[in-house]
Parts: sequence; C-alpha cells; structure tokens
Amino acid sequence: MKVVRIRFIDHEKSTIHRIRNFGEDLWRCFRDDKHVEIDLEEIDRAKEEITYLVHGRFLRRSLSEVRQLLKVHFMESEVVIDTGST
Repeated sequence: MKVVRIRFIDHEKSTIHRIRNFGEDLWRCFRDDKHVEIDLEEIDRAKEEITYLVHGRFLRRSLSEVRQLLKVHFMESEVVIDTGST
C-alpha cells in the first residue's frame, strides 16, 4: 500500500472549511473503491493534510482523481502531494 499525503501549503487560501469540503468530495469519490482506504473521520479533523492509502498499481489513477478534484475546488496551486509506502 502507498500513502498519499495531500498537504495544503497556502494557509491564507486553504482554510479548514475548504480543506474539509475537498476531503469530503475525495472521500465520496473513493468510498466504494476497494483499492483505496480513506477515513472520513480523519478528514473531518483535517487542518493541513489529508491522507489515504492506495494499492500501488492504482496510484496514478487515484492521483488523477485528486488533481481533478483540486481543479474543481480551485486548489491546485495550494497543495503538495507526497507518495510513499506504508
């Protein structure tokens, strides 16, 4: 499993409400996907970062979804996305 960390680096634009709204949309996108583990309770506590786990071979597809949602929320310039192993 790979860990994907979406870190919000623009603290003036990336308010807690915007981060959590993005996170809830991300959760809706992945909640039925058996290749992704994402925790809504963690998203509801998020202040600067949202993380999820994904099977390695689905990493690119999940990142594509993340980037699309960032565009929808006008947040693509406010984040750094890190990937690593668990």
